[in-house]
Amino acid sequence: MSAPILPSAFSAACAASAGQSLAHRGAMIGFVAGTRIATPMGYVAVERLSSGDLVLTADGRHARLTSVALHHVEEVTRDTAPVRFAIGKMDNMRPLRMAQGHCIRVEGWRAELMFDAPAVLAPASAFVDGVDVVIEDDAGPLTYVNLMFDGHEVVLAENVACETLCPDTDEARQTLPMTKATTAIGTGMPHAATIPSVSAIEARLLLAA
Repeated sequence: MSAPILPSAFSAACAASAGQSLAHRGAMIGFVAGTRIATPMGYVAVERLSSGDLVLTADGRHARLTSVALHHVEEVTRDTAPVRFAIGKMDNMRPLRMAQGHCIRVEGWRAELMFDAPAVLAPASAFVDGVDVVIEDDAGPLTYVNLMFDGHEVVLAENVACETLCPDTDEARQTLPMTKATTAIGTGMPHAATIPSVSAIEARLLLAA
């Protein structure tokens, strides 16, 4: 059964430079295979999506995938281990697992006060508290999956607003060639503005506020 999509998930993204996306962080990114992504037909495991499929964005639009990249990790290390969010921590109805560098949208008055923006993107590692959000050091072999659209998008992963690869960035160029990927020719028309990203230290200050 699909997790409900909360109305609060549908706030518009704020404009910012595309250079402030995943590209500058350098950490591993992606959703762990098995993570469900919201589509117009319900939630679908991320690894089952392919280029041309429609995905539901966090602001309620239908965006068409241009690329899906898979990165297999045979021996998980401290750096490549995923972050695991327990059920309910982020209004997720199933455990949410993603790479430490992958970003989640954080919005509200704290973001406006500290960063002068209605929402920011914070890396998953910043949420680690050792209780409800942990780094899975003991995870076995796994696959990270990255989604890319014509523009920088925010999608719902297990009901949590998370970013996707931003096209025309070093991160996208580095990620797609090194993985098994399916690619379609996009329209070249961006569908969403990017959201400013913050460092892990800045994010921890934001979350503690």
